[in-house]
Amino acid sequence: MTIQIDDQGWGTPVGGVGIIVLREETGEIHYDIVPVEHFNLETFKKKIYLDSARNIVEQGFIKLKVPKDEEIEICSGCIHDKTAEWLKNKGHKFTVTKINGTAQKKGETMFIEYLRRLGVPNPPAIVEETVDEYKAQFFYLMDWVREDPEKKKHLCKTGWKYLIKFFKGKKQR
Repeated sequence: MTIQIDDQGWGTPVGGVGIIVLREETGEIHYDIVPVEHFNLETFKKKIYLDSARNIVEQGFIKLKVPKDEEIEICSGCIHDKTAEWLKNKGHKFTVTKINGTAQKKGETMFIEYLRRLGVPNPPAIVEETVDEYKAQFFYLMDWVREDPEKKKHLCKTGWKYLIKFFKGKKQR
């Protein structure tokens, strides 16, 4: 059996970050969102999102009853730094790799549903395979934010330099 750990939405300006833990052979899933609040100016500097991502993975391991000898593949994204440390400390052997296949597809689908629940109409696929795709997704979401920045600010990763600059010039209530 193989456990795959992946993330979705790291590069999106809207919403938190989805974390999926999937047992590839059975399709068992644990999925949750690192809250967007962990990406505001104060918490982003403190990297609170790293603990949140690790906690989601830990809950997934409890739910899926992952034994120490199960093969584990974890995405190389920096959001998994504390997760990798936790896995090592718990005695799990794992491989850092690019996650493809079911974990990536299911995670992306779940993240798009999350964006819909936030009010984003027709969220673009969050594949980020090429620079052009990444830019198109990013600016689609930023165009949506620009429609009413005051109302949507709380849905954004406001600790990012780009969004600090974006909201700095916006009228605050």
